[in-house]
Parts: sequence; structure tokens; C-alpha cells
Amino acid sequence: MDALRSWVPGIGAAAPRLVAADPALRAVVLTAVGGRTLHGAVHPPEHQRLIFHRIGQLAASIHDSTPPRPAGHSLPVAKLERHLVGALPHLAPGDEKFIRATAEQAAGLAPLDTVPTHGDFQLLH
Repeated sequence: MDALRSWVPGIGAAAPRLVAADPALRAVVLTAVGGRTLHGAVHPPEHQRLIFHRIGQLAASIHDSTPPRPAGHSLPVAKLERHLVGALPHLAPGDEKFIRATAEQAAGLAPLDTVPTHGDFQLLH
């Protein structure tokens, strides 16, 4: 709900508007957003490139919707573990060790500024 109140309005017409929220029910009511689903749609390559370009523009508007803010001082290790568990069936031998070593090295880096992101921009297969 915080995102719907703070950075989503900065996206513009492509974003729904928050109409009502009930934290106890963990429910929100949003305005409708125009367009149609891409799920199951098949498009010629030139049209697909245009679609992905537009999706990239939307992702950029999400990232630019609020000024960057300082990140916390620690890596989200629980999130790394959760994603790693989900990725294990798709990793080649040695990948898990490489990912863990890279995360360990990153722990010593200065924190980066954070911006809003949309965590599920991905193709469904």
C-alpha cells in the first residue's frame, strides 16, 4: 500500500490509482488500467520488440518515480537464500558456490542507493 500511495502516482497514466485500502483485510481497490494481457499472445518479432521496448519504458518510469534513497547497511541474505532455493534446479554445477562467494564479497561494498522496482517483470513459460 505504501508504494501505491507514494511512488506509483509518479508513473503517470500507465499506473492504477488507489481507491481504497483496508490493512486488516490486506486488500486494496484500484482503478482499471487500459490495455490487454500479453499472456498467451503471439506477435511477430518486430511487434514483440516494440512491446518489450514499451515494457522497458514502463520499468524505467517506475525506477524514476521517486528520488533514490540510501539503502540499508546489510544485504538481504534471507531474500538471497529464497531466490537461490528457487533457482537451484536451473543452475549448472558450481553456480551455487559462485553465487554465494559473490554475495559474500558484495557484503563488504558500500550500500547503493535504492529506487522502486517491479519485481515480477518476466516472461511466463
